[in-house]
Amino acid sequence: MLIDPKEIQKVANMFFNAAHEDIAESVNRLHDALLRGDTESVSGLMEEMIFDIVDHFEMEEEMMKDAEFFGYPMHKAEHDQMRKELSALREEWERTRDPEKVRLFLEEKLVPWLKLHVAQWDSITATHIGD
Repeated sequence: MLIDPKEIQKVANMFFNAAHEDIAESVNRLHDALLRGDTESVSGLMEEMIFDIVDHFEMEEEMMKDAEFFGYPMHKAEHDQMRKELSALREEWERTRDPEKVRLFLEEKLVPWLKLHVAQWDSITATHIGD
């Protein structure tokens, strides 16, 4: 398991917390497949992970707009940057089928980013939005 959902800070919104757990689970499924050398499953698991992340971003962004959250532009900019990186990861996988690049992205980029993003942005956002 690359990331224990308990390692992700809980925030003041149950929907955010549930989505973070779903994301951790989809990251772990992809990571586990990579470690097993199950490259046949990588494309589908990557799409599932990306869907979970982007879906969460969209839900959060709607909630921020509805609540007129002051930090919306900056928080959304973080989401947009990660959307670009996930798109680049997908394109790289489709072009090279290199599992090592995907594994390194998960371990060195996505998981640290997720933990920091939740601690910095989602915690503030959830406090503003509430449950």
